[in-house]
Amino acid sequence: MATQVTRPDYLIDLAVGQPEPDLLPVDLFRSLSVEQQNLAYGEQAGDETFRQVLSAWLSEDYEQPVNAEQLLLTNGSSNALDMICSQLSKPGATILVEDPSYFIALKLFKERGFNVVALPMDEDGVELQALEQAIQKYKPAFFYTIPSFHNPSGITQSYSRRQGIVKLAAQTRCPVVADDVYQSLYFGQKPPAPLACYDDNAPVLSVGSFSKILAPGLRLGWIQGSGDIFHRLKNSALLQSGGGLAPVTSALVEPLIVNGEFQKNLEYLRQIYAARSEVLLDGLVSTIGDQISIKKPNGGYFLWASFVDGRDVAAKLDEARQAGVSYLPGKICSANGQFPSSMRLCFAWYPQQQLMTASERLGLVFS
Repeated sequence: MATQVTRPDYLIDLAVGQPEPDLLPVDLFRSLSVEQQNLAYGEQAGDETFRQVLSAWLSEDYEQPVNAEQLLLTNGSSNALDMICSQLSKPGATILVEDPSYFIALKLFKERGFNVVALPMDEDGVELQALEQAIQKYKPAFFYTIPSFHNPSGITQSYSRRQGIVKLAAQTRCPVVADDVYQSLYFGQKPPAPLACYDDNAPVLSVGSFSKILAPGLRLGWIQGSGDIFHRLKNSALLQSGGGLAPVTSALVEPLIVNGEFQKNLEYLRQIYAARSEVLLDGLVSTIGDQISIKKPNGGYFLWASFVDGRDVAAKLDEARQAGVSYLPGKICSANGQFPSSMRLCFAWYPQQQLMTASERLGLVFS
C-alpha cells in the first residue's frame, strides 16, 4: 500500500511534517484485536472506557485534571478542526489566526469561505492587545491558536499568556480553538497545560491527536472542552447519525496506554526528535551561519529559520530542489503573505545523517 507522501530518493524534503516511517511502531499493534462491541455504533462522544483511559493519561501528562466527560473523540485533528468549523461558523464569517500559522489550517479556512484576520506574535505567543482589539472590531466566530511548539514558528505560549487568552475568551465570549497536537512532544520542560484546562466557563476547545505522538494512520484524536460549544459538538448530526468516531482505533490504542507501551514509545520519540533537531540546527549554523536567525526548538517537529538580509526564500526553492533539498517558504504560512525571508524545516521525517546532508545542501544554495 502506498502512503500519502513518499520520500523520493533524490530529494530531502524538509517541507513535509510527518514522522519517519521507521518510527511508526507497527510491532505494538501486531497482537492486538477488537471486541464485537467495537464494531458497532457507539456513544456520540466516543467509547467511554477509552475516554476514561485517555483522561487519566492526559491528567498525568498535563499535570491538571482532565475529566472523561470533557473529551470528544475524533478522526484526528484535521477532522476535529473541520467539525469545529461546521458548528461555530458559516461562509463569510471572520476568524482570527496567528501570523504565521499552520498553512493547511489556513487552507481549510479559505475553503470554508472565511474571512481570515492575522494577528502578530511575540516570544510569548499572540499579542494580547492585538487579540482584544480584533475581537472588539470583528466579532469573530473564533480565534485559532497553536499554543505549544507552534507550527511553524516553534513559539510556546507562556503560562501568563495562556491565562490572558482564556480570560479574554471568558470576558468576550469569543471561542478559542487551540491546536495542541504537539503539546506532549516536549524535549525537556513540559509546556504549560492546554488552554481548555484553565476555566470551564470559558468557550475554549483544545484539540489533541495521536498522529504526532504515536502514528498518523490511526486517524485518532480528541477535543477537550466544556460548556455550550462543546455540547453542540457532541450533539451534532454527524455523531447522532453515525455514533462516536474511531471505535476500532481507540480500542487498539487503549491497551497500549494501559500497559505503558504508549508512554514508553512517546519518551523514545522525544529523545529521537530532540537529537534530530540539534543535528539540523547545528548543521544550519555551521553552513549558513550568521545569515539566519534561528532558535533551538524545545519540542514539536519544526525549525523556523529567517534570513537577516530579507531575501526571498521562495525564489530559491527551484534551485534548492535541483540541489536535492526542499523546504516550506514562510509566506505560505501567513494569511497575509508575510515572512518571505523565513522557511519552515521539519526534522521528524529523516534520520540524522540525511539532516546533516540537507544542511550542507541548503548551505550551498544560500551561500
